[in-house]
Amino acid sequence: MPSPLEWLRHRCNPLHVFCRLKDLGFSEAVARRSCAVWEWFYTRPRVALVALVTAMVLFSCQSARAGHDHLEKFYQGIWCAEAGGVLETRPRDGLRVDCETATHAVEFDFASKWAESIGQSLAYAGATGKRAGIVLILEQPGDIRFLDKLRFTIAASGLPIDVWVMGAGVEVGDGR
Repeated sequence: MPSPLEWLRHRCNPLHVFCRLKDLGFSEAVARRSCAVWEWFYTRPRVALVALVTAMVLFSCQSARAGHDHLEKFYQGIWCAEAGGVLETRPRDGLRVDCETATHAVEFDFASKWAESIGQSLAYAGATGKRAGIVLILEQPGDIRFLDKLRFTIAASGLPIDVWVMGAGVEVGDGR
């Protein structure tokens, strides 16, 4: 009876892997190429460990959502449909307006990106000839501080931007 380490070495041996791939119905060329790659890692355990850890980190990240409850597009679809607007219009110069209504060119952003939303909304307004608008997405109750910063900046600068809020961080009746 082989020891567990001997059994593992046998099972991970590139020749054994080649035979199992052939048994599973893979072509000889595919099995040979797969075993060549496997053998490269098999003979370099440190490289294999680094590759494994890197893969685990990359697959565990949810960078597309960046920890948000929903993607920005989710909120765009809901708000724009209720406002009777059109999603993702392209007025000129490669700009893409998140939602264009009869009166507004609207930018959607998560609360922490409030400052970026000002420039985007003004660019959209200039490209469409419509009034600038921002829908600030508040997902946490603490996100209200970003709304306060946004409104203060707009008022202090006298910018012609309308602001709406949506998301789980919006408390009903908070007067904002």
